[in-house]
Amino acid sequence: RMIRKDFILQNYIGNGGKCDARAVRCHERIARWHAMCEHQLSHIPDFVQHQSQQNIAELGQTMKTLNLYYDDALGRSTLEVASEEKLDHNQGCSSDIVMGKSPIDFDGSALSNATDGDDVSKRLIGKHGMKSPTRGTAEPEMRGLYILLTMNNEGGMEVLKYSGRLCVQRPDVFYS
Repeated sequence: RMIRKDFILQNYIGNGGKCDARAVRCHERIARWHAMCEHQLSHIPDFVQHQSQQNIAELGQTMKTLNLYYDDALGRSTLEVASEEKLDHNQGCSSDIVMGKSPIDFDGSALSNATDGDDVSKRLIGKHGMKSPTRGTAEPEMRGLYILLTMNNEGGMEVLKYSGRLCVQRPDVFYS
């Protein structure tokens, strides 16, 4: 919550304020953190009783902020901002492998942890992700998560309006 507030204090608010790929990637990580916490801790009664509601509220606020970034009229959500001092590395994670044992997918199958192969160029993080048009951001994933989270709002009308607007304004994201 404090990281998001710090972005607001620095005027990173999407339309009408600052917006760049670094802020988007940071908010995407915050959203994933809240979603993961909700999933992993939902079986603990104390979490459900005392913290789940706040966690879901924070996830909702993060998703709203991400939508503001993605809908930026100037398209700045995928732009890297040149820093004042020249750095030899990219912002964010520069490695695209997981240290330790190879990761396992939700269905028990092993995920590729190789540094070469067909799927490496499709990764969101690391040197290949920074070369993609989205600059390592995961707009389709986050838009899908927003749809899932707001499915029951207003009897589904919010999702209907949101997906209709997305289909017209961002068909590449809608159909991904």
